[in-house]
Amino acid sequence: MTVLRAFAAAPADEETPRLAISQAVAALHAAGGVVALVHGDRVEPLASQGFTWLQQAACGPLRVGDLSLPLTRAATTGEPVWLASRAEAERQFPRLLELVSRDERACAVVPLRAAGALLGVLGISWDEPHEFSASDRELLLALADICALHLRHWRFDVGVDTGEGAPRGAPGATPEGASAAQLPPSAVALAPLVQALTGSDSIEDLARAIAEQGAAAVGAAFSNIAVLEPGAAGGTARLYHLSSLVPQVAERYQTISVDGSTPLGAAMSGRGEVWLGDLTQIGAQFPALLADTAAAGLAATASLALVGRGGQVIGALGLGWESPQAFPAAQRDELRAVAQLVADALVRAQLLATERAALERSERLHRILTALVASASLSEVTSAVLVDGTAPYDAAAARLALVDDQHPDALVTIAAVGMPDELESVWRPAPGAAPSPLSDARLSVSTVYLPSLTDRVVPDPDARAALARAGLRCWIGLPLRSGSRTLGALVLAFSEEDALGPTDLTALSDLGAALSEAISRAVERDSDHDLAVLVQRSLLAEPLPELSGLQVSARYLPADARYGIGGDWYDAIPLTDGRTLLMIGDVAGHDASAAVAMGQIRAAARALAPTHGPARLLEGLDRFVTATSAQAMVTVAAVLLHPRAGSLTYSLAGHPPPLLRRPGSPATPLDRVDPPLGVLVATRAQHTVKLAPGSTLVLYTDGLIERRGESIDAGLQRLAAVVDDSPAATADHLCASLLNRCLRNVPRRDDTAVICAVMQPTGARVQRSRTSPPPG
Repeated sequence: MTVLRAFAAAPADEETPRLAISQAVAALHAAGGVVALVHGDRVEPLASQGFTWLQQAACGPLRVGDLSLPLTRAATTGEPVWLASRAEAERQFPRLLELVSRDERACAVVPLRAAGALLGVLGISWDEPHEFSASDRELLLALADICALHLRHWRFDVGVDTGEGAPRGAPGATPEGASAAQLPPSAVALAPLVQALTGSDSIEDLARAIAEQGAAAVGAAFSNIAVLEPGAAGGTARLYHLSSLVPQVAERYQTISVDGSTPLGAAMSGRGEVWLGDLTQIGAQFPALLADTAAAGLAATASLALVGRGGQVIGALGLGWESPQAFPAAQRDELRAVAQLVADALVRAQLLATERAALERSERLHRILTALVASASLSEVTSAVLVDGTAPYDAAAARLALVDDQHPDALVTIAAVGMPDELESVWRPAPGAAPSPLSDARLSVSTVYLPSLTDRVVPDPDARAALARAGLRCWIGLPLRSGSRTLGALVLAFSEEDALGPTDLTALSDLGAALSEAISRAVERDSDHDLAVLVQRSLLAEPLPELSGLQVSARYLPADARYGIGGDWYDAIPLTDGRTLLMIGDVAGHDASAAVAMGQIRAAARALAPTHGPARLLEGLDRFVTATSAQAMVTVAAVLLHPRAGSLTYSLAGHPPPLLRRPGSPATPLDRVDPPLGVLVATRAQHTVKLAPGSTLVLYTDGLIERRGESIDAGLQRLAAVVDDSPAATADHLCASLLNRCLRNVPRRDDTAVICAVMQPTGARVQRSRTSPPPG
């Protein structure tokens, strides 16, 4: 929008090239740039920013055909050049670094095209490395189109001869029949359209904005846009109309077929452009549309295919006028330029939509993997994969099948979403039928990926017909195995062909591995109690990490068998800059559900820890517990230690206060506590205190301090006294001393977890330990 406003405010004179490069550099936050025109076999720089005359002269004459410099390569091949770093530039263009001693770290050179002709090239450079994402590239290419459009106007206005035709004012410069109203649209008229192109967040919003603003940009009375629907049967496109279109007409054209039955369909199906200058032409070529065109008050229409950068048609732009049009060459060129701007914007919107969808899909997959870690039974495994009855990874359908114990060569479907019953013949082909790539026999052996359904891929016509009737055009089957043991298969189906790329296949392979592990655990558990024990041991048996500047030790003691098994847990997570996050928590209950919830919460905490401080982390866990856990109460303490900064930051969710003992001072509780998790506290507090070398920190669960017939305060005082009396030798000795003195000869009605941390001089390594329960 800023670029167009600058062009609109400036006359078409000798300053236009300088304006083009300055606006491009500013819009892209670049360090410099150059714009050059192609004149015969010469590439002539017109204006630059950030380059001295000597630096430009050092390159000598620039010639088409010279592939040793980025500018001339782009001018020769007509293709963009992307150099993300200085190393990449040195590798591809060593001559460039010899001639121009600039401290640039990245550059891009893109061709300038208008009305199908190559005018020149636009080069942009940055002082830092610049990763060119798909959306970055599309933005730069679209900006080049805008600059090319105005440079073309400037070429005619000031009489620059590029060898492609006479300048404006020369004989033959203005095509016959062109009037002032048909000359190139002004930048002022284009500005609202470009604002619409850049200000919409979704493809639907963008298409509607184009339908609203496209007409005004070219002096038409009406505009609409057709956007191809990927994967739609037979090829269809969704139509977006100007809001003032007659409602009865608009209702009849919500979607159109990509064929010759409509001008837009014809443009998308191969004609490229359909010019209908009056109602006679419309009636002759599209008689079924004549009445609706007249009812809309239109007398002429133009339909232009929207082509993406790869040459693929992605839609079509429709325009209408209230009076007949001759469509001279100049007018057609300008409409083509506008169509290219619209196509570029649509490509960018589709790329952004794809990136957002991929990110959301990745986040959902992460949640599935996290849930599978803590799944306790086959029903929980199924719920983790088919969340709320929907297929994972944006699939349209899914099938989870396991080996039949009675018939090991067959699979039994234990859960399915969106799979028609008639597909049973695909899973189990009849004797003598052609082999099916999606048969149980194939699925349980190796991964099967069918990007599309063809005679070669699915030779059996009955199976192919059944799959086609289901409307599912892309399939993947993932074998579920544990070692050499076959467990079953997961089948996913998508409505679009070629729905999965290499990254998707890798992600789904990870899903298959995690699902295999979860199923293997679930089928081997004999009871909820055994499940709880296994979950707790798997979560707490791994050694604590080595931590710079800290000694850390931890213990876990289960409750006596008659009291069941609870949900106490702890963790120590190393972070960047020498920081360490210590966490300890307690899930209410003494059954399998408490153990399962414990695993889910601990896994969620580890996922959040690298990017969330203590308070924000507990807010995230609060939402997670509310959404996924049926536990009545969950308490957590999160303490972030930063030895290099000499600080400690903590946040408590209903948990007993940690004890901090500084050198020469008694242990004091960190007792500023917020409510437990599960009550959705909007904003939780965190607090920072100083931490000196030699300080000792103790985190624990209530099993360490609670005794029947005794107040909590009494238990806290006893623990503080034990901490003060214990030698400050090592964290491991402190852990052992606390358990021995606080729990000796006391029935353990609750499980107990404790973490002790001792600050050490910078660079010291942790002494890790996890011992068995003390005797007695």
